[in-house]
Amino acid sequence: MEPIRVVVGPLGGSGIAEAVAAVPGVEAAIVRHRSGMLSALDGIPVVVTFGWSDDWLTPDLEWIQSVSAGTDQFPVDALREHGVTLTSATGIHEVQVAEHALGLLLAMTRGIAQAVANQQSRTWSRTTVTELSGMTLGVLGLGVIGEGLARRAAALGMRVIGTKREPAAYAGVAERVFGPDGTLEVFRKADAVVITLPGTPETEGMVGADELAALAGGWLVNVGRASVIDTDALIEAMRAGTLAGAALDVFDTEPLPPESPLWDLPGVVISPHLAGLSPRYGERLAALFARNLEAYRGGGEWVNRVV
Repeated sequence: MEPIRVVVGPLGGSGIAEAVAAVPGVEAAIVRHRSGMLSALDGIPVVVTFGWSDDWLTPDLEWIQSVSAGTDQFPVDALREHGVTLTSATGIHEVQVAEHALGLLLAMTRGIAQAVANQQSRTWSRTTVTELSGMTLGVLGLGVIGEGLARRAAALGMRVIGTKREPAAYAGVAERVFGPDGTLEVFRKADAVVITLPGTPETEGMVGADELAALAGGWLVNVGRASVIDTDALIEAMRAGTLAGAALDVFDTEPLPPESPLWDLPGVVISPHLAGLSPRYGERLAALFARNLEAYRGGGEWVNRVV
């Protein structure tokens, strides 16, 4: 059987490119810089990538394997029109993103973030801390990652509620699940809220001034997409002291510009889009890619097919 020619785009470490290139049945070209992508794609039917540029939609392209769970960076309508299959990496981020979200929440509630800041100035200051046990955690997006977080939070003694597109189909540890129209109610009932939602037209700006006001005195963590939160409303809420803390791993512009007020706001913890990183990312993506490669060859079902 002839090997499938694949281009693996710039992926930023984690051994992803090498793991995908090692999948049996592929002849892979690894491109380290975006500037080299267009020429590398000539005659190539398959690309594995995180980013996208519209000029990569070549006549030969047949399948894109996204490295991320979110696929809002891809022109879905154009791909559908050209008959290009798009598959996401949903499901391979559960461990690391859930752990990171929980770590950010602990950093705020246990005063760890403030202690690290105080260390820089050699300041011995014992701040007020609290316990996660007994709190109500709201999870916006009880998908694979959200459920992974819910299980870990429940193990720490937290009561979990959340949202899901089809709450009637939910089967997990959360005690109460709302549809997207129940987002405000989750903020009213929760002591802390973690966002794991993807960036879509439906989720854009879902968390605004009303939701932040409803969480007054609580903590907010975003490991989903920045577009879910109205950033201006969050900045105003933090300036007003509405929330006890906010930990953000995703931003409207990345890297976060030095002039962003988020850097200096008291109570804000900045994490530079680290949640999805893991030393095992490459092997997990390669395993998913191998399954979809069988589907591409006509010998199986697609996993996480978006288009």
